[in-house]
Amino acid sequence: MKKRLLATILAIVLVCSGLTACGGKGQDNQGTSGKIQLSLWSTYTEASNVKMAELVAKFNAESEKYEVKMEIGQSGSGNRQKLAASTQEYYPSMFMGTNNTIIEYAESKYTAPIQQFIDNDSDDWTADMLGAVKTGFSDTEGNLIGVPVGNSVKGYMVNIDYLTEAGYALEDMTTFEKIAEAAQTAKQKDICQYGYIPSDGTNILNMLLYQGVNLFDGGDGYTGDVTKCLYGEGETNKYLKKYCEILAGLYKTEAAMKNSNGADGGITTFVNGKAMFWATTSSFVYEFADVEMDFEWAFIPFRGIDDDAKYTDVVFAEGTGIFIGNTGDEAEMQGAYEFIKFLARPENQIFWCTFRGYTPYTKEALESQDWITWRDANHPTAAALEAPLQNENMTLRFPNVTVMSKVLTVNQELTSYIMADPNGDIDEYIKQATDSIQQSVDMANARK
Repeated sequence: MKKRLLATILAIVLVCSGLTACGGKGQDNQGTSGKIQLSLWSTYTEASNVKMAELVAKFNAESEKYEVKMEIGQSGSGNRQKLAASTQEYYPSMFMGTNNTIIEYAESKYTAPIQQFIDNDSDDWTADMLGAVKTGFSDTEGNLIGVPVGNSVKGYMVNIDYLTEAGYALEDMTTFEKIAEAAQTAKQKDICQYGYIPSDGTNILNMLLYQGVNLFDGGDGYTGDVTKCLYGEGETNKYLKKYCEILAGLYKTEAAMKNSNGADGGITTFVNGKAMFWATTSSFVYEFADVEMDFEWAFIPFRGIDDDAKYTDVVFAEGTGIFIGNTGDEAEMQGAYEFIKFLARPENQIFWCTFRGYTPYTKEALESQDWITWRDANHPTAAALEAPLQNENMTLRFPNVTVMSKVLTVNQELTSYIMADPNGDIDEYIKQATDSIQQSVDMANARK
């Protein structure tokens, strides 16, 4: 039975007081309203910021003490660079960023870990936070550094009609190796134009960790000091090379789409029924709003590279997080905490998740009938993500290193090398990637 993905989109109201393009707040944080002014550096653009403005306006109307103003347009890396170049008086009250660089926030001067505010709060609203989310947003001691604005999982959108026609079932797709086989079969049978739309390289990071290998020595920084990138050594090199060979095979057989421009680049190709697998994130379901897709579809998380993968029943909780700026103003930082706590209310999580396609990150919100009704109508396989998101596994974490942004960049470059020349020397590609990451590790250690 064909399905049309329906979207529940509320009326969008642009609240002028909620969005601003101003710079640093300067010394004075008392607005004309008499409330303490709270600045928020957003990483969202366009419709998402307009929708977030509704939550900002709701908070401002409820709060007698605080008023949030949002600055738009910075990326997560842009925010980090801007913060690193700023002095404390110009730190924002809050800022957004992705949690795969959580250790950078944890060790920075510009972040005030949210755990210290939670510890002083008689209401432990994080008690039922999903296990994988706690892991993903915590430091090595298990202290929350920030919390999600919205929680997503990286993986694949799948055209089930094409998968079935190629002779496979969704439950067969348990490794990247098997996904690539199905994608090549679909291309060979001329079922679709592309069997596979690649991601921006983030899947390299996830897949190696699902495989159960370390990217760095020192237990990925959790059991010892990090001095070396392991891309070129032992089991890490074995599985990284196998991943690269599988990806190269997809390009050699023209089963993979070139120049997809990252996780969002393949959306038009996928919704128009031209591809079987699209490597992206679960939250991209929001891009399907009001789009009629004349095929059955599903979402599955990234898998390990092959059947040797150690982790099969957990996922990385990823997506945009929100953090408190270390402004030095106790009243302002408390206000930032109150706004973040406001966003975490079940009704506000559901408001945001049903717009963006995120998954709620507390059990109370997850079990709400409002969420279940929307999920079952609009996101057919979202329920399958909920059990692994509740599985806390502190052994499966992003490396505890301050060069994660470099790792993500290098992984994207590695994907680009293979895309440009799948017949090239994969060992040389990996060596270049290893040397580039190692240089950043050496520089980081020299600064200690």
